[in-house]
Amino acid sequence: MLSDKMDQSTEMTSQTDIDSVVVRSAAFKQTEDLAFNDRHLIYDIATKAREELSGHFQRSFAYFTIKHRSPMMVAEMVSFLHDNEPKIMEIFGAYAHFDLKRISWSLQLLRDEIKENHEFKVFQGKAPDSEAWNQFIRNLDEDRNRWFSSVWLHAECYLYRRIWAIFRRSDTLSSYDYFAQKKIDATTSVVQLMSIVITGMRGVQRSQENFQRMLKLALWSNRCDLSINKEAPSEEFLMLMADYESDLLVDESGDIWRVLTEAWDPVYVDIVCDNAGFELFTDLLLAEYLIEAGLACRVRFHVKAIPWFISDVTKQDFLWMLNFLRRHEIAEIASFGRRLRRFMRNRSIILCETCYFWTSPHDYSQMKNLLPCLYVSLSEAALVIFKGDLNYRKLLGDINWEYTSPLIDCLRGFLPTSVCALRAIKSDIYCGLPTCMVEWLTEEDRHWMRTGKKGVIQVAIMHRLSGDALVEDLQCKHHSKE
Repeated sequence: MLSDKMDQSTEMTSQTDIDSVVVRSAAFKQTEDLAFNDRHLIYDIATKAREELSGHFQRSFAYFTIKHRSPMMVAEMVSFLHDNEPKIMEIFGAYAHFDLKRISWSLQLLRDEIKENHEFKVFQGKAPDSEAWNQFIRNLDEDRNRWFSSVWLHAECYLYRRIWAIFRRSDTLSSYDYFAQKKIDATTSVVQLMSIVITGMRGVQRSQENFQRMLKLALWSNRCDLSINKEAPSEEFLMLMADYESDLLVDESGDIWRVLTEAWDPVYVDIVCDNAGFELFTDLLLAEYLIEAGLACRVRFHVKAIPWFISDVTKQDFLWMLNFLRRHEIAEIASFGRRLRRFMRNRSIILCETCYFWTSPHDYSQMKNLLPCLYVSLSEAALVIFKGDLNYRKLLGDINWEYTSPLIDCLRGFLPTSVCALRAIKSDIYCGLPTCMVEWLTEEDRHWMRTGKKGVIQVAIMHRLSGDALVEDLQCKHHSKE
């Protein structure tokens, strides 16, 4: 009896000791964080109106991302490389073992740089975009040249550019896409859903209702983002789309229909891609519909030049998807793939030349001055569709606009043609929303803007005076030489 009481007392004491250690550890961590924030001028407030998003504001998604998500993503990369070392060596050779050790060490140093709020470093080597990046970094003000005080957009783009630089320095893995397997797995996991969607959308006729449905399919597929949501979409995706209507905060798809039906021939539509996998599949399905319905004679795709934000589409991802679809054992998928190949051959669908502007730190209001050729190319289209959250942030310049501000005002002069944003909301930046909507949504869930459950279809319309309102290529070449 006495022994039982002593055992029970020991257990209680042990648990009390453990709880005490946990409390002291949490208190120490909190004290450490407060000291860090004080040292680096991080304030316990939300982002101010019309300020650029930054880790400088503790009550922001920018702070949470830089403090927690980015270091965790880098740590997960190191674990992935360690776990997949035999497979990587099988593909790239035995010497990859040594490159992987150097890469893992460099990634751990990068993680420390983020956590300790170091200054941004210039890039070494002769990559096509190195000089542009270095000029950008050198031109940053001193208080904008660190992880937490920089514009969030700049910090995140710099992170992925640094990761690419680490791999590019290696002898064996310079061309290795370290996110490729995740993108492939995400695609193969939704094969049955692809088949269902192709069957459900096959042969739909040209009408405003069908066009809007295709546009919403392309929107809601943007929820499939490996950096936010790792779960595959449900095979009941098409049926659930009706339920998603309540999550669509702005729907200007009717205006987009009018842009295309009233456009001058020839009608081009450009799609600036976001995620590989199911989202790219629905983008291709939208392109097929636009062409077969006679709403566009050509659809041009813009993809990333380097592995970017985990699941963004690169040229290799795009070509892999076409081959994956065309060679699939499911007849409906293979048939869709063959139709896409036919469109590629007759140039109804074009994969645009790789452009490093899409993986630069610059927002789109700077495109006309920095890369006028790209701006002119976009102006040839009747509509440019920007997919996803990062593109939305670049459209708005990562500025915390008043949420009721019209999209066209927030573009700050970027209007090469009519601009459409299809975006599942995954960060605390938005515009063009109805009065009181943000307050209502925040009252229900103060983190609603981080989940990707809500979406918008928005458009800023450029009214052309005639079908000749395009800038000639000669003018583009002249500016590029200057």
